[in-house]
Amino acid sequence: MRTSRPAAPRRAPERGAELVLHARPLTACRRRRPLPPAHQGRRRRRGAAPRRARARAMRCLRAAAGAARTGVRALASASSASPAPTPAADAGTTADAEAAAAERALTLQRRWFEESPVYYSNYPLDRAAEARRDPERVAAWFGAPDARVTPVDGGRVLVRDVEQQAQQAQQAQQAQQAQQAQQAQQAGGDCSGADGHAAPGVAAPRLAPVWACPAAALGAELDGRVPPLFLGLDPDSGAPHFAVQVSRGGAGALADALGARWESARAAGPELSRGDASLLATAAGLAAWNLDAQHSGRAGAATAPRDGGFARRCTASGASLYPRVDPAIITLVTAGHDHCLLGRKPEWPPGRYSTLAGFLELGESLEQALAREVLEESGVAVELASVRYEASQPWPFPRSLMVGFYAAAAEATSGDARDATAHLSHEGRMAMIDTGLTPAEVADALGDARYLQRPVPQEGELEDVRWFHRDWLRWAVDQGADPSLGPRVSPAASPEGFVIPGPYSLAHRLIRGWLDSANGGAADARAAPFGAVPQVAIDPGVQKYVLLRVSDAAGSSKLLVRGAAAAPFHNDVLQAAKAQLDAVFSRGHGLRVEVLGGGRLEHDPGARRVAVYGYSAAFGPAVHEVTAALVRRWAPLYDDVTCSYQGY
Repeated sequence: MRTSRPAAPRRAPERGAELVLHARPLTACRRRRPLPPAHQGRRRRRGAAPRRARARAMRCLRAAAGAARTGVRALASASSASPAPTPAADAGTTADAEAAAAERALTLQRRWFEESPVYYSNYPLDRAAEARRDPERVAAWFGAPDARVTPVDGGRVLVRDVEQQAQQAQQAQQAQQAQQAQQAQQAGGDCSGADGHAAPGVAAPRLAPVWACPAAALGAELDGRVPPLFLGLDPDSGAPHFAVQVSRGGAGALADALGARWESARAAGPELSRGDASLLATAAGLAAWNLDAQHSGRAGAATAPRDGGFARRCTASGASLYPRVDPAIITLVTAGHDHCLLGRKPEWPPGRYSTLAGFLELGESLEQALAREVLEESGVAVELASVRYEASQPWPFPRSLMVGFYAAAAEATSGDARDATAHLSHEGRMAMIDTGLTPAEVADALGDARYLQRPVPQEGELEDVRWFHRDWLRWAVDQGADPSLGPRVSPAASPEGFVIPGPYSLAHRLIRGWLDSANGGAADARAAPFGAVPQVAIDPGVQKYVLLRVSDAAGSSKLLVRGAAAAPFHNDVLQAAKAQLDAVFSRGHGLRVEVLGGGRLEHDPGARRVAVYGYSAAFGPAVHEVTAALVRRWAPLYDDVTCSYQGY
């Protein structure tokens, strides 16, 4: 006896589950397939059985269709419920989506151009990379009446002074009004799309690039080895912008004819607006690469330009060549909360110090390259786990990318940093008790200096490398360690002064970011209200000095070292220091000055040497180890700072 199989329970598809439907539409299931003639009668003879089979098939199809509709509704509710578009509507929707995406990309590009604090990253044009592959379109743009062209000579760019540029722009505008719009004319001023303003912290631009509009107005002999370099489209007007390589013989004549001068893109960059600096640096780097890539390095065959100058093709193998970008790391190495490592190269201007940097080697990660470069250039070991990315910067001189990091140096020695008094001599510990100097103040003065690795400059790479304390470096960057201000302001200034790279550099961003960070610890917070007060002010020669604690009603405090060669007594030094502090702070500030002993200083700026010794008959001996540590902090370029409790 045949029994009917119980129907399986229906299961609705899970929410969000992917549905796979058969390719055959439901209408095809209802259409009966014609049978061969030998079998056509069989269908008629089956009678009710075929009808029941067809009914079961239809029920299954309807169930499948219902399940499909349920799944579609589930998927639609998970994303967005909308009716299926017609083909025409689908094409319109796709075009609208593409237009919206392009508008969003343009908005983001403009926002990045306006807000990016990294110099050379404020590219003002729409690069239109997809259009580079159409040589006919690029050629048509180059010949367009609104095309703007700037000449380059390898790594050099043609610039004018801003005032001269403004005058010539006014003259060009007057000439344009008098002539036909189609007539070629000289056009000056910033590139359309460049804002003409300097980046935050950068001085107003003093140079501006030379532009010609249309291209035929340039009137210069071009170098046929380099094609017109398509830089992009103005995001507002859509005007195409190009750079052209002038011939060597015609470069000087062109500059004379236009009343301009050739400058290296790297030297001119800080004097340009941020948009122009990004644009000209890219143009110069691209022109230099095209000149260097005239032949394939693999086949030796000549290469032909393509993609608006952003690529070349080997005429023998057909292989494509692209500009190589050489990544390099640049890092500020710190020790504890208060010290950072800076070095200088012998070819740099006198007194200039910067962060350490170097190129990657094959098979290295960025972190490994950082640790290797720091160790090679300074002998300082870095904790790899401490490496932290900060920012990157295009550096197309000719084609590099600077990747900026912070990193912490490994501790030089082991020990308890809280037990700073163990590093004092017996006389120093007795003076600490007598004067009321606290262990926290001793620890702050000696601080990280007890655990710093001794840097050794690499021969042939660095002329000098050393640790700089946060307090002195912040003061030097904010105020300027200018020798003309006198040794009382900054005994640490070298004979040529002290300077770090300008705000256009990633090194400046790393240094300034570290100085402005709120990670200086409790001691830094205690001294915050007195940040503008130099911690050490001494005269050249032999002099009496006092160690002071200045504090306010809020509990903030700072140790000061004050010396005066002309003062006959230690109390005279104290009174002069009080008068200087009163001139800086108002009487309502609740300023309090305490004497923590004194002694003598012998300061020789020429030899960069300071000797701390002796005592004060009026105030007793100061803790000379603390005084010497503060002098080292505020005289980072001095290599000979000693202390002794002998003598008077």
